[in-house]
Amino acid sequence: MSNATHPNSSDTSEDRLLDHRYDGIQEYDNPLPRWWVAIFWVTIVFSPLYILHYHFGAGSLEIESYDSEMIAFFDRQAQELLALGEVTDETIDDLMTNESMISGAKKIYQARCATCHGVFAEGGIGPNLTDGNWIHGGNPTDIYQTISEGVPEKGMLSWKRQLRPAELLGMAAYVGTLQGTDPPDAKAPEGVPFTRTVPDVEADLSEDAPTESTES
Repeated sequence: MSNATHPNSSDTSEDRLLDHRYDGIQEYDNPLPRWWVAIFWVTIVFSPLYILHYHFGAGSLEIESYDSEMIAFFDRQAQELLALGEVTDETIDDLMTNESMISGAKKIYQARCATCHGVFAEGGIGPNLTDGNWIHGGNPTDIYQTISEGVPEKGMLSWKRQLRPAELLGMAAYVGTLQGTDPPDAKAPEGVPFTRTVPDVEADLSEDAPTESTES
């Protein structure tokens, strides 16, 4: 029985019982279909090419493509906001929670801003962006204005002609997320301490609400 061929097999060289038993079970040699094996080897050859193209080359991963689409969407929104003059602190605050916007802004920061402000925004030629001191104002709209218009007398470029509207807003939001991150080798604070005052909306509403008379 050890070398017997399968009764239904027409290819005795491939489909056969092998001289291998374990726990009373005899192994049967049944090779995979050639088309499956071919796909397997093509996959092995393709994998390093995929890695080189998408992880080290010009290809974009799915998350990067998604981030690009989201930034393009926000870019259209930003253009509409700018046309209406409605960029506010709250607008930029909302973007701080948008992962796609912050991810895209972080890449821009690493490519264009890290040279002066440090890889972790710890400061270098430019000031530290993680402490509570600000030279040109610490409100989100102040940060947006500084990025957009630049500070020519101190060597900071105006980015409004090099970045799209959504990218400018995203950069302002990203800088806002850096507060208190406490990077290593941080530069000493410059400017003046800044504490943002957030309006108490509930208090304002209660003041505006009509009062009822207690007279009977």
